[in-house]
Amino acid sequence: MYKRLTIFYFSLFLFFTSCFSPNFNLEVSSDLEPHLAMVKIDKWLKDLSLKRKFNGAILIALDGKPDLIETYGFSDVARTKPLTKQSSFRLASVSKQFTAMGIMILKEQGKLNYDNYVRDYLNAFPYPDITIRHLLTHTSGLPDYEKLVLRLKNKASTKYFFRTGQSRENIIYKGDPSEFKNLHDILAMQDILNLVIEYSDERKFSAGEKFNYSNTGYVLLAYIIERVTGQTFENFLDQEIFNPLRMKNSSVWNLNTISGKMNDRVYGTNKAKLNDFTWMDGIAGDGAVFVSIEDFLKWDIALTNNSLVSDSTFQDAVTPFITTNGDTSFYGFGWALSDDDYSIDHAGGWVGALTYIYRNPENGVLFVLLDSSTNKDFKKIRESILEILYEIY
Repeated sequence: MYKRLTIFYFSLFLFFTSCFSPNFNLEVSSDLEPHLAMVKIDKWLKDLSLKRKFNGAILIALDGKPDLIETYGFSDVARTKPLTKQSSFRLASVSKQFTAMGIMILKEQGKLNYDNYVRDYLNAFPYPDITIRHLLTHTSGLPDYEKLVLRLKNKASTKYFFRTGQSRENIIYKGDPSEFKNLHDILAMQDILNLVIEYSDERKFSAGEKFNYSNTGYVLLAYIIERVTGQTFENFLDQEIFNPLRMKNSSVWNLNTISGKMNDRVYGTNKAKLNDFTWMDGIAGDGAVFVSIEDFLKWDIALTNNSLVSDSTFQDAVTPFITTNGDTSFYGFGWALSDDDYSIDHAGGWVGALTYIYRNPENGVLFVLLDSSTNKDFKKIRESILEILYEIY
């Protein structure tokens, strides 16, 4: 079994994904033909969906051609709108590879360099030693903003979300999500920068010293993209990634997005409750990208063919980081790296969404698993499928 870099979730998601039901496993013979294995995986997910233990989508592809691409369940809390291959799922932290790609595109356009200092772009940024590369590789030492926002006035709502995994806003507020900002304060990228400045003494270590997963860094990367381009992060990704790749059901969505932009957006749920956004969803970069399972094929092919950036530039994204202590950190630019083969992956979790992507350039395998139902069994499901993929490909 491959050794993997652990992607740290919030404690609530660690709790959810560690509580598995007994006898919860997928049994597939290692000598089974791939197409028969796909039939078994498909049937298993259908059964789980009927038992309301999975609500989402799967893609398993080899060399850009799908062996299995399917959806299971519904895109709304009322369970009246079946999911389709065009339904747009919240990616949570799987979004980070798109943020990183935005930075790589700007690097190729000559508009920034990875070793430029963050304070060159963000006024009053308090640390002179942190570079863009440090943000990309989670080696900046910045604390996660999820802890810092507890100092703000929405403390009670945030604590409730972190403790239960359920958005309190979705219980209280019943209007259109795009109108939430008209009635309530929402978190903005400038707020994140202000928190970093105000609580600068809470930095964990000096730049480059070691790896420590930090969503704060990726929010600041999105903010740097806005400062460099003069566009919103949302518009920049549309212009430079999603539109050129014809990813028609993919974009950034947050509480600043205009109403109706993503007509087939999947709503996060938690049993019979909406679990779709919080007041913190006015930002992007660490999350907020939505992609359909169908569009992941286009994304994978673009990465394989170097459609957006050159191969040499993308290799920076999949190269381990050597710390100032001489240690190797197996995290590139928006991708977790294997320490014993060339595969890369990433996981994510936020409100109802739990997500995972795995790519292996050596054998051409792509595996994407998405769920929108605050699924406590998600990690077990993904690991069961991965075990099979390791055997049959």
